Amino acid sequence: MLTEKFAHGILHSEHKRSVVMFDHNSKIACHVHDCNHRMDFDNVEVVGREPHYHQRLFLEAWMSVKDPNVGNDHMVIPEVYKCLART
Repeated sequence: MLTEKFAHGILHSEHKRSVVMFDHNSKIACHVHDCNHRMDFDNVEVVGREPHYHQRLFLEAWMSVKDPNVGNDHMVIPEVYKCLART
């Protein structure tokens, strides 16, 4: 089992590599490229933690409902729940 700190380090380096190499399969890399943004990987903020894959996908989708600037194509949140996310 990976420790949270170790897992965060892996994801951090994967995202950073995707942006540097402009991996077209990475949403972060595409966003940075399309919007001409610069990512500050040294000062990232983790907004949620979930060790289980499907629950993590739901959490990512839930966070994207709360922030309209975040893209989500992993999971559709039913409309009835969206009002809860925005309160």
